[in-house]
Amino acid sequence: MSAKIEKLGKILNVLENDSEIFTSALVSKKGQLMASGSRLKNLDENALAAMSAALTSVGARVGVTLSCGDLKSLLITAEERIVIATALSNGVLIAVAPADSKIGLLEFEINKAVGEIKQILG
Repeated sequence: MSAKIEKLGKILNVLENDSEIFTSALVSKKGQLMASGSRLKNLDENALAAMSAALTSVGARVGVTLSCGDLKSLLITAEERIVIATALSNGVLIAVAPADSKIGLLEFEINKAVGEIKQILG
């Protein structure tokens, strides 16, 4: 495993351990898994990566169509979970948390992780 992948994995593990987020992944815009937190093991990584890329692609297209500007993040709220997809220049950070989580606090923790990820990926 490369040093870069290890560093990205550590950032995602800290994100999961220091917040209500119980799983996270960093995915390329083409739908390939770049790194994941330690708790992603229970999910189909390839399916999650592909869906994340498709989700952000559609979100970006909606943003362009509605003249919203560049995509920053997408929020999916469901009965049991919240999914936050945060756009990066070359990928997307997907985070999943319980439905009763405080979105503002989740976004704070995610943005902190995104800053660290950007330093690694450039």
